[in-house]
Amino acid sequence: MRTIASALDRQTAHEAWDWVTYGHKEAEDALTNGEATTFALTQQDTHIEWILRPVTFLPLAHRESRRLPACAEQFACPTTHKIARHQANGLSDPS
Repeated sequence: MRTIASALDRQTAHEAWDWVTYGHKEAEDALTNGEATTFALTQQDTHIEWILRPVTFLPLAHRESRRLPACAEQFACPTTHKIARHQANGLSDPS
């Protein structure tokens, strides 16, 4: 949103920041209740709309695969991976 807001006129940028600051809470509540929600901005002849839908299942990359995406280790919990690696190697204490 920061990237987009920097290219918007003053009024539309304020709408975007108001949603980031306060409006996202309503969207979060809707998603928690299993409901879809939208957020839209219009500036002159450009209309941008985000549709947020609840997700019950997200497929994940298998960690044992030989070719993981470059970001696979970037967002992982180090403790969990450390324990898993030690267990796989037959070690009992991960520390």
